[in-house]
Amino acid sequence: MDLLREYLKSRGRISFQREGRWMDKPNAINPLAKFLILIVLSVMVFQISDPAYMVLFVAVVIVAKVLTNARSTLTKGVMWFAFAIFLAQVIFNHSGDIAITILFLDVNWGGIVTGVLIAGRFLALITMSWIFVATTRASDFSSALISSGVPYRFAYLPALAMRFVPVFQVELSAVRDAQVTRGLRLDKSIKGIVRAARYTTMPMLISAMSKVNTLAASMTGRGFGAYPKRTLLKPLQMTVWDILLVISSIALAVAIIYFSRCYEIDSIVHI
Repeated sequence: MDLLREYLKSRGRISFQREGRWMDKPNAINPLAKFLILIVLSVMVFQISDPAYMVLFVAVVIVAKVLTNARSTLTKGVMWFAFAIFLAQVIFNHSGDIAITILFLDVNWGGIVTGVLIAGRFLALITMSWIFVATTRASDFSSALISSGVPYRFAYLPALAMRFVPVFQVELSAVRDAQVTRGLRLDKSIKGIVRAARYTTMPMLISAMSKVNTLAASMTGRGFGAYPKRTLLKPLQMTVWDILLVISSIALAVAIIYFSRCYEIDSIVHI
C-alpha cells in the first residue's frame, strides 16, 4: 500500500494525504467511535429543517475537513454538483412567496430553502465521509470492529473497501490513458459524457471482478474463515473518552435538531 500511495502521489491522483496529522498520534480517537459519530451526524443532517443551521453546519464540516487535511481530487466536482442541486431547486421549485424576479424567472423562497437543505445535506455527507476515510486507517477500523465483538468475517469488509479506493483510482487513470492513446475523443458535452461512461464502465467492471477473484483466492489460500475467532496484532478497545465523545456528539445532534425546529424561519419566508 505504501508503494501504491507513492505511485499515486507521483501521478498527482492521490485522494487523501495522511502524513503529519493528529490521527497518527497514539491518543487518536477510536475508529469505531469516529464511525458512530459519523452515523449520528449523518442522521442529524436529515433532521435539520432550517437553512441557516444547515449553512452553519456545512461551514463547520468544511473547516474540519481543512483542519484534518482531508484533501480529495473530487472536491471541485462535488462542489459544482451541490451547486447544481441548489440551482435546480431554485429554478423548478416555486413554493412560497416570490423572493426575487430575474428576467422572466421568479425565484421563490421555497426553492431557495429547499435547495440549501438538499445541497447542504449532500455536501455535508460527502465531506464527513472524506474526513472519516482520511483520518482512519483501514486496518485500525477492522481491528476496532473485531475488538467490539463484530465477527471478523464482516469486520474486514469495510477495511477492504477502503483499501481498494486507491487501487481503482490507478485502474481508472490507466483506462483513461488507454482511451486517449487510442484516439478516443472525450469532450465535455452530453454525448461525450455518455461515451466516456460507456467505454469506462466495462473495463472497470472487468478489472474489479478480476481483483475480487484474486483476493478471494488469496484469502482462501491463507485460511481466512477457517477458525471462528482470530487474534489481533493491535486490539483497539473503546475508552472512556471515546464513549464520552460519542455521547457528546449525540447530545450536540439533539440540541441542533431542537433549535433548528424551535427557531425556524418559516414565518419569514412563508413557505
